[in-house]
Amino acid sequence: GVANTLSRCRAEDEQAGNGDHLAIVEAGTGTGKSFGALVPALVMAKSRQKRLVVSSSTVALQHQYAEKDAPSLQRLAPIPFTFAVAKGRRRYACTAKLQAEGKLAGQGDLELAGERGSGGADDAPRRVAVMRELLVSFDSGRWSGDRDELPLPVIDEVWDRVTTDRQGCAGSKCPEFSRCPFQAARQRIKEADLVIANHDLVLSAIDMDGASVLPPPQETIYVFDEAHSLAAKAVEHFSARHALRGAIDWLDGACNAVRDAVLGLRLDEQLIRDSRASAERIERALRDLHHRIHGTNGFEEKRARRFKSGALPDWCETAGGQVLAAGEELQKTFASLREHVLEKAPTVGTLATQVLSVLGFYVVRLDNLVDTWHLMLAEQPEDAPPIARWIERHDEGGRPDDYLVCASPISGSDKLRKLLWNRASGAVVMSATLTSCGTFDLFLRQSGLGFFDSPAFLRVESPFDFRKNAQLVVPAMRTEPTAAEQHTREVSDRLPALVETLGTLVLFTSARQMREVYAQLPEELRRVTLVQGSMPKGEMLARHRAAVDRADRSVLFGLSTFAEGVDLPGEYCTHVVIAKLPFSVPDSPLEEARREWVESRGGSPFIEITVPEAAVRLKQGLGRLLRTIHDRGRVTILDRRIVTKRWGGLLMRGMPDFEIVIERGRATRPAATRAADLKEANPAGP
Repeated sequence: GVANTLSRCRAEDEQAGNGDHLAIVEAGTGTGKSFGALVPALVMAKSRQKRLVVSSSTVALQHQYAEKDAPSLQRLAPIPFTFAVAKGRRRYACTAKLQAEGKLAGQGDLELAGERGSGGADDAPRRVAVMRELLVSFDSGRWSGDRDELPLPVIDEVWDRVTTDRQGCAGSKCPEFSRCPFQAARQRIKEADLVIANHDLVLSAIDMDGASVLPPPQETIYVFDEAHSLAAKAVEHFSARHALRGAIDWLDGACNAVRDAVLGLRLDEQLIRDSRASAERIERALRDLHHRIHGTNGFEEKRARRFKSGALPDWCETAGGQVLAAGEELQKTFASLREHVLEKAPTVGTLATQVLSVLGFYVVRLDNLVDTWHLMLAEQPEDAPPIARWIERHDEGGRPDDYLVCASPISGSDKLRKLLWNRASGAVVMSATLTSCGTFDLFLRQSGLGFFDSPAFLRVESPFDFRKNAQLVVPAMRTEPTAAEQHTREVSDRLPALVETLGTLVLFTSARQMREVYAQLPEELRRVTLVQGSMPKGEMLARHRAAVDRADRSVLFGLSTFAEGVDLPGEYCTHVVIAKLPFSVPDSPLEEARREWVESRGGSPFIEITVPEAAVRLKQGLGRLLRTIHDRGRVTILDRRIVTKRWGGLLMRGMPDFEIVIERGRATRPAATRAADLKEANPAGP
């Protein structure tokens, strides 16, 4: 299926047409989907002179492709190929800044380590030695400048001083350009047959008009792994927000940065006057907005106030228009200043890099301000998902009376269709959880792939014998999650008896319930339970595996990030306990806007959004149990609604074919021959 689809990959000037260059693949755990897609994709890319980009949902999975999958494929594949890992510029040291910071290494103001020192005099020699080793490692060629290859971990505050972003980079005008780690990585990517990226990087690339490290979509065949997360990442990527008083604060710093750059490099002082005039116009409009919002007293009970149907009141539209116009003028001033600084770069050396770095800090914030108001003031698209707009209270940074202005498309489908699917030469999207309630409908709507008439669909069942090796149990619960306090108490009461094997994973939808259940556990069980948030996720998993390796019991308490992407084969996880069916709470302005849109079209948000999305999350949670063909185990769902509500059967369509056991009082009986039959097993009810 993948080979047939990619054989129809398009030329650069060819229109997207009916989507026959796109393949949508749901492949269960153990099917070898990575190799199954990469092998034909590599062959087709090389034969058609295209570049192949494989994109994963997380940096961790990106590392797996780079360190395991791609090297294995190089050894096994009959065709030779090269690969490179694509990362953002901030994963690399800026050579000019690294050299400059090296001169300060002996001043005792840098902390390098996994843990902070006491800050005393005894730490200064260690910090100096570490920085010197860092510089020596780079200068000698033992370290490439890639943060992920550092001989020691470096805290963020220090790394920020030796890296830069696009705005802070002098490019070919930099005196250290020939030794730039990012440019070296960019060259490797240009020469590689296979580029290993992640969804966030791809979304940034398609939105940058050729300024990315990735090849343009027209020259690219894409393989998206864990593609079920692509739509949500697109919504996040194409949204924007800024703080009102926070922006007022940095505007003054931006003008000072312009003044220092102009005076320090002896540039045209009109740039100082222009920047100050634009900043004052922005500040007046932002203060007017803050006064209007703060005077409404509408945030005492709710953190956010949404503009219904995305329609802004006149006062907001007027002030926002002033912010946008002045913001675009300030962008022009910064762009002009950047050009002048780059002209001076060959003669002023690293000073240009330092100036650009300071200016870049403010340019990023200014771009975000302008992007926010572009979205806030954009016309609502006809017959397409609207833009959600809202104001929310912002208490961070010691400002209890600040507010965030927020705008987001309620769906990334339109952007994905126009910027990615319409432009890509070919694409394969794959995951173990692309279907929901037995169909691809939800994924097609959210990803923009539903626009096309003829994409190829392929479903590959997992080779695991679920009925023989796994059991899904629904206990005879006394309470339902709608009675939150009672349900939490019952979950706590039941857990000690459920922790029978070495490795148990307990999944929650609420951090509050997770903490409350943990607090109510017997001390003996608390001692062997690791709770998400108490330590980094990687450390939690390492401790859990170490305990099981010692034949000690270990229990993981986790939220949604433990329901996908966590690989605990064998004894590491033989029991998955789901405290509550993973329904999202529609309490965010974005979720409210999505439901409002469905209702405006005569649909049911519960059936079109809530149940299908819960089905995907439940499927991901169930997928934590069997990770290899030899695994055995059990899933326990402590939420009786899956067998008492009409939608329970809908939720279970397309789930793994576990043996299902529904407990009734003290009696236990098999309730259905397979998961799909739960619909018939359910009594009628609301």
